[in-house]
Amino acid sequence: MADQKPRKSDVKVAKEKRYSWPPPPDPNDVYVPKEKNAIHSVLTALPVIMLVVGLYFYYQGESAQSEGTPILSESKQISGIFTGFSEVKSGSKGRHYLWINTDGNTRGLRVQPEQLLQLQQLKKGEGVQLQIAPTVSGSRTLWAWKIQQGETVFLEMDLSAD
Repeated sequence: MADQKPRKSDVKVAKEKRYSWPPPPDPNDVYVPKEKNAIHSVLTALPVIMLVVGLYFYYQGESAQSEGTPILSESKQISGIFTGFSEVKSGSKGRHYLWINTDGNTRGLRVQPEQLLQLQQLKKGEGVQLQIAPTVSGSRTLWAWKIQQGETVFLEMDLSAD
């Protein structure tokens, strides 16, 4: 047995480069930007930046509205027919409106969520007198700070700290 020669394998030796899977993409079919373009990067990010800035200013303005006190120098008195309340789901507390009908026009006036319990006794369809004022100078959003129906005063905010 020592005189036996080792046997050759039946497997052929590869003479070409091995095949790889998956095949590499053809360089002519693949889009690869040659260099980064700063203007393209800014333009791509601009809508997101504008959205974030817009939301920041919106919530900053809403915070100033809801946390401020009515400005007495811009206050005025109105009267009309009380028609009800509504709420717009926004933020943690929402925005609450007291609705009145004045000379055929329906008008919503903001009230604080904490004040709604005091105002539940208002009678719909009856006259109401209100003192209203903005909480941000020049704003078109008006807040009710004194509400009276008949002889009963349902809400009167203390604004003497101004």
